[in-house]
Formats: sequence, structure tokens, C-alpha cells
Amino acid sequence: MKDFWKKQLEKNEKLVFLAPMDGYGDSAYRQAMKRISPHIFCISEFYSADGLVHSKFLADSVLPHNKIEDPLIIQIFGKDPEMFAKAAKIIESEKYNIAGIDVNMGCPAKKVVRSGHGSSLLINEQTAFEIIKKLNEATKLPISVKTRLSFDGNQNLINFVKGLESAGASLVTIHGRTAKQAYTGKADFTDIYELKKNVSIPVICNGDILNYSDGMQKVKNLDGIMLGRASFGNPWCFIGEKQINDEEFLKKSPIKKQNFINGVYHPSLGEILDAMQFHAEKLVETKGEKKGSLEIRKHLVQYLKNFPGVKDYRKRLVTTESLENSLNIINEIRKNFEDFLEKRPSLGEIEKE
Repeated sequence: MKDFWKKQLEKNEKLVFLAPMDGYGDSAYRQAMKRISPHIFCISEFYSADGLVHSKFLADSVLPHNKIEDPLIIQIFGKDPEMFAKAAKIIESEKYNIAGIDVNMGCPAKKVVRSGHGSSLLINEQTAFEIIKKLNEATKLPISVKTRLSFDGNQNLINFVKGLESAGASLVTIHGRTAKQAYTGKADFTDIYELKKNVSIPVICNGDILNYSDGMQKVKNLDGIMLGRASFGNPWCFIGEKQINDEEFLKKSPIKKQNFINGVYHPSLGEILDAMQFHAEKLVETKGEKKGSLEIRKHLVQYLKNFPGVKDYRKRLVTTESLENSLNIINEIRKNFEDFLEKRPSLGEIEKE
């Protein structure tokens, strides 16, 4: 199992990942993405290693998942190597069927950094290496790391990743900004391309990738791409020439060849509404009516753009309080635009009222 990522690269020329996104990347979100893009690898929201060790409730809440999400990678954070080892034992339990563990060494949030977690490990290198060493000894699962170019520009990325590799990391994802930059400025992959020349493990790039086609232009000598914010309301962002021309892939995904134009997939209104309904139903199914209905608000409004009356529908969706209410609005759009369900909003094809 330690060679999991190298085996995946033998099957896929480049790997494609859904980024771990706190507050977004839950089971329902991952299912919504993989329904359209079954080729992607999903990394969960980040969970505290300490929390998983001390709370069986947390483990039983976040580790079970739907088969469609496989192979699922669980991301954890913390600063105590021993806690990471204990958390790994829980995560690798057969009942959860988790494919790998990813360690968060890149989160730039001040609260996380002040606690000695996330991107602060770019400064506390020896702790970072010890965490990977302890994890590697504790579990058969492959260990990967998500990190950044540096903390503030004063750390050496190549030396850091070499240390992670020596400790047992089998894949690393680099966000093309420093922790100090957070999400300001533009992602720069120059140092990531150079890093790849100096390590033997797979290297994935992340940051400001708009879609699969954009990622394939940027990936160069790297082993794959990771998309995060680009996927908000857009599970089609992972679709490129490779997928659209793969007959086996088209049997697994509901995408339509004619909607892929100049490297970008433009879903029809009907496809968008189907995706919204699926996401809403899965969120209530996994989190319950009350919590699921409140959380779906921020997701549903991301899907709706570029057609008449969209502001009114978005306003209503952002205040929805039940699955029934959400589905009623979705069905109302279906009915009011029944002659336009095959039209593609992003291409401006829906006529104005």
C-alpha cells in the first residue's frame, strides 16, 4: 500500500485531485464532484489528529463515506508525532476503508499557525519530519503532505520536501504561495518545477488552477494537479480532452460530449439543476434535515449563474430551510425554463425574458 501513488501514476499519466477545503469538502461535496468526475482523488476536510484520538464520535462521523468517494484520503493536522501515530491506527481500521493519510502542513490561518499546526511546520522542520516518520511506522497506508512554497520566503522547499521524503512521505502537494501570502497575489509554480527535479516522489501543484485544461498547461514536469475553489458549483471543472474522448469514462459520467468546447465544459441548465438536486439530497442524507438544509445554501447559489431571474432564485436559495423548499425552487426553475434545459448558461444561450 505504501506504493499506492506510484501505482496510480502507472494507470494515469497525470493525477487529478479535489483539494481539502474546510467547510466545503464533506462527504456530500465529494459525492457531488465524483458523480460528474469519477477520475478524481478526493482529500477530506482537515481533522485534528488529537480530536480523532480522543473522540470516537468524531471518527465515526467523518471517516465513514460512500463508495463513490473511493479511494478517499483523510487529511489530518496537529503537532504531536505520537498523536498522529495513534490517529493513523484509527483511520486505517478496515471498517472505514480509507486509502491514505494526508498531513496538513500548509494551512496559513493565524489560529492554526499560532497553535503550531499547519504551515508553522515549515519552520519547525524536525517536528514535521518526525510526524511523517511516526505515521509511516504506525500504518500501512500511504502518507502524503500538503504544504506551501515556504512560510515567509526564508525556507528551502527542496530541503524540506527531501526531509519529508526521507521520513516516508510518498507524495507531496505544493500550493504555489507562501503561508505569509495566504491567498493573496498569484500562485507561482516555478519552485515546484525545480523541486520535482530533486525528489523521486510524485509532486502535485495547487493554486489558481481554473480547470483541467488550465491545469494540463501548467503541470509541465509535475505529476498532477489539485483544484479547490474552482470546483465551487462546478464539478465539471475536472473534465478535459482526455475524459471527453474516453468512451469508458463517458459510461460512468453523465457529461455530454457536445458541451465540451475549446477546453472547457459548459453544462446545460438541465445538468446544473440535476447536480444541485443531487448535492442537496446528499447533504441532507449525510447530515440530517436541519443541518444539511442550512449548509446547502452556500453550495446551491454557486451553481446558478448567467440566466434571467437568477438573482431572485439565488436570494431564495440562500434562505432555504428545508430540502423540500430547496427542491421546490429547483423544480420551479425547471418548469419556468423547460424550453431551455439543453441550453448552456455559461455561453449566454438562454434568452432574456
